[in-house]
Amino acid sequence: MKVSDDVWTDFRAATRNSSVSIALGDLVTREVDRYRAHRVREGSADEQQLLEALDRAHELHAELAALVKRIERGLDVHGARPQ
Repeated sequence: MKVSDDVWTDFRAATRNSSVSIALGDLVTREVDRYRAHRVREGSADEQQLLEALDRAHELHAELAALVKRIERGLDVHGARPQ
């Protein structure tokens, strides 16, 4: 798959302090997470995989909530958030 120049630029910025092996490991982990989530959605995951998916969902929820708060604070500081 071909990606645009701005995607490559952001990828290099995101991985500038990481080795290629760490960046590749992160990509592999994300793909496996997506595969496992697909198995949960289609109903083919076993009980252990469901428990692991639930734990990961809680982690993602916490990360997303923290991100939303930071974005909202940033918008409030800049006066860009609609009231």
